[in-house]
Amino acid sequence: MKAALAFVLFAAPLNVAAAPYGIILMAHGGSASWNREIEALRARVDARAPTETALGMADPAALQAAVDRLERRGVARIVAVPLFVQSRSEVLDQTRYALGLTDKSSEVLKRAYERMGAAHSAHGAHRHEFSQTRVKAREPIVMASGLDDHPLVSRILMERAKALSRNPASETVVLVAHGPVDDAAMPSWRNSMTSLCGALAGGGFRKCSFSLLRDDAAPEVRAAAVAELRAKVARAKTRKGRAIVVPVLIARGGIEEKIAKDLRGLDYAWDGRTLMPHEGFDAWVLERAAAADRPVFDRSAR
Repeated sequence: MKAALAFVLFAAPLNVAAAPYGIILMAHGGSASWNREIEALRARVDARAPTETALGMADPAALQAAVDRLERRGVARIVAVPLFVQSRSEVLDQTRYALGLTDKSSEVLKRAYERMGAAHSAHGAHRHEFSQTRVKAREPIVMASGLDDHPLVSRILMERAKALSRNPASETVVLVAHGPVDDAAMPSWRNSMTSLCGALAGGGFRKCSFSLLRDDAAPEVRAAAVAELRAKVARAKTRKGRAIVVPVLIARGGIEEKIAKDLRGLDYAWDGRTLMPHEGFDAWVLERAAAADRPVFDRSAR
């Protein structure tokens, strides 16, 4: 009942045409086509509330530029909306530090960058840079939640699974997400994924399970996650059914190709379609911004 009510509320039109705040739409940067997709989303949301983008992984330069643009547009306050699968993220922990919302930077992300940087340097690849620089802003800033187990995510995953389904009663949906580096973040990720699996129960599937690849963690941690994923997909087949593997990822160009390689040799349904593009994200950004703004700035509640 709660899930149904949440979806009704999500689907209702939002009265935010006169929103007195500006939005920073935060997302990973990517290919030219992905960056254009984010820009198109920004432009649609901007028609309802002043919106600027900050692409990257807690990149203080991109965040500062977005803040500066919004302040030049005359906003009285700023809501940062992370287009990230999970709110509990070392990248978002560092983003909160960069925006002045916490006093502690992410040591987990710093160590991960150092590890990835060493590996990338050995192969002559681009390396990530960790920065302690913080954003300077005249106006107050607050951060919204990520996607987590929002009804929009459940809706999209159901659409993706049904598109691959032949006989739901004999099929197991296996959701696969990037996962965190930090062990301490695992409960939050598991809770969200468990909730998403529960929402898929209405699709008539035999079962839903999930795996977190922990793609940026130490190699042995990721190897164990891949072994667990392969076992879940293999079990679905041996029980006279099959697995439908659906990535819980924002966009293509990330680890979906790795997932296909990780599952090589197994029999399962897969098309690699990610959460975006989807028409529901305009309303999601506006909803998240309105919800984050209200507790901090709603003077009428005081």
